[in-house]
Amino acid sequence: MSDVREPRSMQISFDATPEIFATDSAGAFSFPMTVHSQKMIDTAAFDEIRFVFSVWHPSGQKVIDLDRAYLELQGSFDPEDEHWIKLAEIEPVVAPYGAGDTFDGWIVLPIMAGKSSYALVGNGFEPRSRLQIRAIGYLVA
Repeated sequence: MSDVREPRSMQISFDATPEIFATDSAGAFSFPMTVHSQKMIDTAAFDEIRFVFSVWHPSGQKVIDLDRAYLELQGSFDPEDEHWIKLAEIEPVVAPYGAGDTFDGWIVLPIMAGKSSYALVGNGFEPRSRLQIRAIGYLVA
């Protein structure tokens, strides 16, 4: 008889942004969330995923206008056809009272496929500015 149990949860840290990652001339970006450079995550054994995000300017001299900044989470669920679907808009954790050092947010979503890929898309940030992004996912069965 085997005492091996399926894991009920798993935490993943998405790869950090490259050292030079910046918004375009309109202040927008698209950041593919990979784990060890792999786009697709095996999500079949889980029911939901909890995301935590943090976006900031590494120089510390720029602030994020939380009234203008916008983040959305997109998903792709077919390893053969990379079609991206808007899943959710991410609200900043703090009330948008003007400017902040970081745009921090979180969201909980159901698992929608056996394999999933995610991207963080933003706009309303400083044009042509370097950004750093950190994201963690917590998969729960």
